[in-house]
Amino acid sequence: MPTEGKPCGNVSCWCHWRGESLMTAETLPMVVLSTEQFEPGIRVQAFETAAAAICKLAIEPRSPESYTSSTTIKILPGAVMARTSHSASVTKRTRAMAADEGDNILIHIPLNHGFSMTQAGGASIECKAGEVYLDPNEVAGRAVFHAERSDLFYVSIPRAVLSQSSRTLNGRLRQTMQVSPQWRMFIRYAQSLDAEAEGLAPLERAQYCAHLHELAQIALNAEDSARMEAQGRGVRAARLRALKAEIDAHATEPGLSLAAIAATQCISERYARALFSEDQTTFRDYLTRKRMQNVRRMLADPAQDHRSISDLAMASGFGDLSWFNKCYRQLFGETPSDSRALAQQG
Repeated sequence: MPTEGKPCGNVSCWCHWRGESLMTAETLPMVVLSTEQFEPGIRVQAFETAAAAICKLAIEPRSPESYTSSTTIKILPGAVMARTSHSASVTKRTRAMAADEGDNILIHIPLNHGFSMTQAGGASIECKAGEVYLDPNEVAGRAVFHAERSDLFYVSIPRAVLSQSSRTLNGRLRQTMQVSPQWRMFIRYAQSLDAEAEGLAPLERAQYCAHLHELAQIALNAEDSARMEAQGRGVRAARLRALKAEIDAHATEPGLSLAAIAATQCISERYARALFSEDQTTFRDYLTRKRMQNVRRMLADPAQDHRSISDLAMASGFGDLSWFNKCYRQLFGETPSDSRALAQQG
C-alpha cells in the first residue's frame, strides 16, 4: 500500500488508495493524477483507468515512452468535470466501451489546440479552441490530438437534463458550436465550480450543479433560438425576393398595388409591408425606383429617341408627370432631358 499520502506505481493499488479517500460524504469524489506518478510502462493504463470516471477510453500515445498527461476529475451531483493536459495521442471509445456507458453528454472544450473527432453516425469534425463539441457517451468514436500539448476542459451532464430545454438536442450532438456569450457563461461557471468544489459542502455542490445545468440549458436554448431566427430570416428574405421579382415583372402596370403583389405570394398586405420595412424600404419606393430605372434605360436607347419623355414615363407606369420629374431628379441628380442629351452625346 502507498505511504505518506502518495500512491505507489501500481495502477490497481493507486485506484484502491484513491477510493479509500472518497468514502466519506463530506469528501469530494475526485481523481488527480500525473504521469510523474507512474513508470513509463504503465502510464497509459493508469490514465485509461482514471478516465473511466468520466468516460471509458483507450489511449494510443504518439510516443508511449514519452507520453505525458495530468488530469483532475471531480464527480459532483449531476455533473462530472475534468481538466486535462496531455501530449499528442489518439483516444478511442470502442463499441464495447460505449455500450457500457451511461446516458450522459460529454461537452468537450479545447482551451488551446483543437482536435479531430469522428463518431459513429457522424461526420469527421474539427473542433478548435473557441468551439465546443457535444459527445454522446454511448456512441463509439475516435479523437486525434495532434499538438505536442493539448489543454482541455470537459463537463459531463445527463442527457435528460439537456433534453429538458432543447427539442433539437439530438441534432446538436456530434457537432461543434461556436462559444457564444451563453456558452462562455457556462464554461466560466463550470471552471469556477471546478476550482472551488472541494471547499463546498455537499448540499452546496448540489445547488451549484443545478445552476450549472440551467446555464447549459440556456446555452443550448440560445443555439436553438439563433438557428430558428436564422431560418426565419431565410424564409422572410426568400419571400421578399419573391415580392420584388413580382414587382419587377409588373412594374410598368399603372395600377400595381402592394395588396395585389402580396396576394400572389399568399401573404397579407401587412406582412408584405413589414418585409419591405425590414429591408429599409417601402413597396412604393421600390416600385418607383424600378420604374425610374426603366425610363432611364429607354432614354439611353437610340431606338426610343422618337418617343417623348412623357410617353416613356407613362409607358413605365407613371401617371403624374410632375411627380415623375421630381423623383427622377432626386434619384439621378439630373433631369430626364439631361439624361437623354448625355446619352446622345455618347
